[in-house]
Formats: sequence, structure tokens, C-alpha cells
Amino acid sequence: MGLREAKRYIDQLHRKQGNPFLWPDYLTGLPDRQAVLKKLDDLYPKLGRHAIAFVRIANIHPYLLKYGYENHSELIQWAAAILKTTSKDVKGSFVGIVGTHDFLLTAPSKSIDRIINTAKTLFRKKALSFYNETDRKRGYVFSFKDDSGNSVKVGLMKLISYVIKEPPEVERVNLIPYMEKLCRQLEISEQKDSNQ
Repeated sequence: MGLREAKRYIDQLHRKQGNPFLWPDYLTGLPDRQAVLKKLDDLYPKLGRHAIAFVRIANIHPYLLKYGYENHSELIQWAAAILKTTSKDVKGSFVGIVGTHDFLLTAPSKSIDRIINTAKTLFRKKALSFYNETDRKRGYVFSFKDDSGNSVKVGLMKLISYVIKEPPEVERVNLIPYMEKLCRQLEISEQKDSNQ
């Protein structure tokens, strides 16, 4: 070992640093936010032929409150693995992580709905195994009365998504926050609908 080997290491490091797709997220193994941003730069002009989905693990926080954080990493890994494996055979697809419980999936527009629906079904099936029998049977983690006296039931984990198939009325730099906001609204809306 000497300076020559150290220099070779630095050269290899710089090559890796120049390609964000070589630096996966430690927990999931998926490309991280930098790679996602690079992918969006490349894909944004192709919206229409390609679609972008913001995918979130919904209702994970109520699960964590009741059951604790012991399985937290495993749940995230299952979501990542399911998204990755359901999209791997679709040419032009990509899955990356943009937040602890948030993923970005890109695929040809004609295939993205099938990928997402398959992933949602598989994740729901796997997520059920993390709940006790009582919660699985009743379909929610806990319930309470809101300020107006209505009963609110907090549901089980699932994947939810917001998909864009056409260029949105938002600049590329704001696309992830925009999709995250819409996905949060969808999560809140679905929670309200399930309580009616």
C-alpha cells in the first residue's frame, strides 16, 4: 500500500461521486434523493410517454405509536423491495427513495398503473403480518372521538400514490414537494372517507 493505491482509490471515488446512481440509500438499497433528482431532470421532458408516481407508506405513524419502532426498518425495506421487484421487468422503470416513507417511481405511462396496483396489493398483504389478530380483523389500529363527537378510526398501513402522466403546471424544481403535498392530501382524504 502506498500513495499510488491511495490515488487509485480517490480516482475510483470521484468516478462514483460523479454518478449518483452508484450511491444507494443505506436502508433500502434504492437510489437516493440525488439520483432521483437526476432521473427527474432526464425524464421531465418525456412526461406523457413516461409517468412519475410519488408513493408513500400511509398510516405507518399510527402503527409505530402502537407497536413501537422495532419493525420500522423492515417495513421500509419491504415497501422498497416490493416497488423495486414489481417494476424491474418494465423497461425504463426506476424506483428511488425521497423520504423516510416516500418513494418515487417512474415508468412508461402505459405500465405505471399496473406496477402501482401490484405493489399496493403485495404491500398490504405483507403489512397485515405486522399487526396483531385483533387489529387485522377490525381493520384499524385505534379509534377516538374528534372535537365534533364523530368516531375516527385510524386504519392499517398501505401504499398510496399520486401519479403524473402529463406535464404539471409546476416547475421541475418544485415537482417532488408538489407531489408530496398531493399525496399527503390523498392520505388525509382517504382517512376521512374510511370513517364515513
